[in-house]
Amino acid sequence: MKNLTALTVTALVLTGPAYACGSYDAAVTAVQGGDRDAAASLFETIATDADCTADFIEWVGDYLAREAFAVSLTNADPATKRAALEEALGYEKHWRSYAGLGRLDWDAKDYATAARNFQLALNELAEGDQTHAAETGEIAEIYQLASAALALSDTVVEMPVTRSGTPGGVLTGKVRGFEVEEIPLPITFEYNSVKFDAAGLDYANALVNHLLTINPKSVNLGGHTDPVGGEEFNIALSEARAEALADYIRAAGYQGEIITTAYGESRLPAPPMGIREGSEEHHRIARRVSFAAQ
Repeated sequence: MKNLTALTVTALVLTGPAYACGSYDAAVTAVQGGDRDAAASLFETIATDADCTADFIEWVGDYLAREAFAVSLTNADPATKRAALEEALGYEKHWRSYAGLGRLDWDAKDYATAARNFQLALNELAEGDQTHAAETGEIAEIYQLASAALALSDTVVEMPVTRSGTPGGVLTGKVRGFEVEEIPLPITFEYNSVKFDAAGLDYANALVNHLLTINPKSVNLGGHTDPVGGEEFNIALSEARAEALADYIRAAGYQGEIITTAYGESRLPAPPMGIREGSEEHHRIARRVSFAAQ
C-alpha cells in the first residue's frame, strides 16, 4: 500500500514501455477517478497483457489493495472485514492485511489459523516491501500473538517458510528493529514427564530442522513452566525437560554447543489481549521451551 500518487506513478510509467499496454488509458482513468469496480475489472486484463509493465500492474494492484483494506477498517462485520482483507492480499502482499486476518482469527479463537496469519505478517515484515512502515511496538504485538497462538492451537502449526525456503515466522526472532531475547516454542511434554507429547515432538523436530539449517555455533535452551506446583519442583522439571530436548537435538545431528537453563515459573509471559492472567490459557502459553542461537 504505497504512498505514491496516481499522477506521480503515471509520469513514471509513461517514460517506459507501459504506454503500449492496451488498457493503459482506461486503467489510469479508473484509478485517478476512484472507480474501484472499473479498475478491478481492468486489472484482470492488464495482469495478463505482456505489453503492460510490471510496475504499471503493481501500481493498479496497490490502488485496489488500498481500497479493499480501507473497507476492512470502516466495517465492523467480521465476515466483511475478512473478505476485504483477503481481497487486498490478492492484489498486494502486505503485513497489515495478514495481521488483520490474524486478529479476526484470534477473536474467533481459531488459534491455528491465527498463528499462520500472524507468522505470514512477520515474514512480510522481515523480507517484504520495506516501504510498508511498522512501529517496533506493532511488530512486538504481532510476535507475541503469533507465539501465543501457536501455544493455544489444538493442532500443530507449520512454520511458514521465507522466500529463500528456510523456516520463518516466530523462528525469525529478529524483524527490523525488533528482536526477541529468546524464541519461544510450545515444545510440550506428557504430564509430569520428560517425554514429548505429540505436539511437543513436532515442534522439537521443527527446532531441530531450524538448527541444522542455520547451523549456529551454540544454542541456549530455556525450560519454562506454569506457576502450578512448588517453585523447587518447577525448577527441577524445567531443567529436566530442557536437558531432554538437548539430548534429542544432539541425537538428531546438531554438533554445536548446547547450554540449558531452568527458569521454572520465574519468567511468566505477559498475557496477550483477551487472555486473563492466571487462566488455563495463560498457563498454556507459559509452558514452553525457549531458545537463542548464536
